[in-house]
Amino acid sequence: MDMNFATHYFTRYKALPPFFRDDPDEETGIIVIIPCMDDDFIFRTLDSLECAKAVRRKIEVIVHVNSGEQTPPEIVERNRAIFDGLEQKAGIGFYKRFRLLPMLTENTVKKKAGVGFARKTAMDEAVRRFAAMNNPAGLIVSLDADTFVAENYFEEIEHVSAESGATCFTFQFRHDYDEACYSPEVIHACRLYEIYLRYYRLALKTFDFPFAIHTIGSCFAIRAEAYVKLGGMPPRQGGEDFYFLQKAVKMHPVYEVRSQVVFPSPRVSNRVPFGTGPSVRNIIEKGRYTVYNFELFMLLKTFYELFPEMEQGDPKDRIPQEIIRYTGEDAFDGILAECRNYSSTPKSFVKRMYDNFDAFFIVKFLNTFHNGSTYPPVDVSEAGKRLLHYYGITEVNDLYEQIMMLDISR
Repeated sequence: MDMNFATHYFTRYKALPPFFRDDPDEETGIIVIIPCMDDDFIFRTLDSLECAKAVRRKIEVIVHVNSGEQTPPEIVERNRAIFDGLEQKAGIGFYKRFRLLPMLTENTVKKKAGVGFARKTAMDEAVRRFAAMNNPAGLIVSLDADTFVAENYFEEIEHVSAESGATCFTFQFRHDYDEACYSPEVIHACRLYEIYLRYYRLALKTFDFPFAIHTIGSCFAIRAEAYVKLGGMPPRQGGEDFYFLQKAVKMHPVYEVRSQVVFPSPRVSNRVPFGTGPSVRNIIEKGRYTVYNFELFMLLKTFYELFPEMEQGDPKDRIPQEIIRYTGEDAFDGILAECRNYSSTPKSFVKRMYDNFDAFFIVKFLNTFHNGSTYPPVDVSEAGKRLLHYYGITEVNDLYEQIMMLDISR
């Protein structure tokens, strides 16, 4: 590889050897990567991409069919059949909107095997292809194997990447509620889960939390140069999208695309520990869905809105004691002192505070409140209505639609 923007990344960080030996078309500007394990839905996803309108830049789609050393033999065989089908379509140039590039990995060691490593490996390969063109601005788009896209998917991606000047993008979504394909109970459960996703982001927005973005693996894109500067996708077995995008939002401007261009499947699944599949399964099994109490976000709101005062003053008596107790008084004082000592302006002080009390802090804090606590989890419908009331929507007719529209608008 020539010395360019990606050289340091592949020198410093572990990556598998290159999969593709050919040279990409010099006009390639978008590479979609899709992890795939035991999922022949991938062919429907590719058909959906084929139906999207063409754009000026050339497009490649890397499908990474993957399995681990503990994957059951029957799944390995199904994976190979899927890969063979992909290879056959790639060989005859079946898709006209994009060039299909299938890749296969097997026997990945247990501690690495999973969607995070699969996504990382495909994204690394996309970086190699943009590096071969010395195109640091090339866009790597992350999608999942069971996801449809809108007809204007590529148009929207090309437009916002050209107009926004951002290096990282998240896309609005809506799960695919096709009644001909999914049972009423699956659709109902997934709608509750989607309400929660939007509730959580909107609750963070009540105090203008700067890292309040959707972190969904099928709904983001990043420029190749920004990807390598972040050190690549973490090879986690689940939640890799959350970790990666929360790291990205601290380092790069993230542009939130408001139009709904991604439609994930609501299917029940055991492939990953987090996300739609296991959440839908758990909701169906339990018959209800409880989420973080909205009053906890009001405590956080009080805390974060005190940041500007903390640079010089000592408003500790106004900081919710739940936060002081969780952090520990000595630890909190240490963080505050460090932020003061290493900040030259009020703005840099507030930024340091956000870096310490980030999205990971919030999740860990919220997870300490269980059924026996002061602020126990509440039914998702109750939480959603409480959120809408906060935003001035007192008449709730269709919680799902109303919270979705509010989320898109903010």
